[in-house]
Amino acid sequence: MRRIFEQVRSEFGSLDIFFSNARTEAPTFYEAPMDITLDKWDTAMDSQAKAFLVAAREAAAMMPKGGRIVAISFAPGGRFGSWQPWVAMGAAKAAMEVLGRYFAVALASRGITVNTISPGWVEDSVLNSLPEAFQTGLREWQERGWTPMGRLGTPSDVGNAVAMICSEKADWITGQLIDVDGGAALVDGHLPLEFQGIAKTKATGAK
Repeated sequence: MRRIFEQVRSEFGSLDIFFSNARTEAPTFYEAPMDITLDKWDTAMDSQAKAFLVAAREAAAMMPKGGRIVAISFAPGGRFGSWQPWVAMGAAKAAMEVLGRYFAVALASRGITVNTISPGWVEDSVLNSLPEAFQTGLREWQERGWTPMGRLGTPSDVGNAVAMICSEKADWITGQLIDVDGGAALVDGHLPLEFQGIAKTKATGAK
């Protein structure tokens, strides 16, 4: 990590934006809480919380006033507990989100903002590597109303949010976890969609 930033310093002298978006492949951490090995737990934590801790410090050391640090999380993984094999990555992402708030306070006096983006399910992402049945079921789930805007996100949706938070107009926004998910985080999992008034019904043809 330090070698990467040394190369940035030698080539550019300073750094305006640091964008953290990395995780290991699923088999290296994907195991339920009653079964997960400490190696898999450490892999998740190292790739998120520890990596962000080291990288944010290295990035901040070469940032001028107005610098931006942005991390990509998956907030539902740390907010819920039902996706059992996601326990290590969910905990690691949650730890990274907390780190973002601490760094936001630590760097505020220097005019550097630190924020976290939490995307919903996105097309042309890891989703496309999953079994076809999973992809189809997930798309139908979102279109039915679990994402109020009725579709999955796109890489551009996430990129636009990052560009916005890195702009000069976002100078006074720091320490925030921003959901970029078409409203999915707003839907109540305790109630059927029909009770919430947002279920979309399939059109039926005339008999």
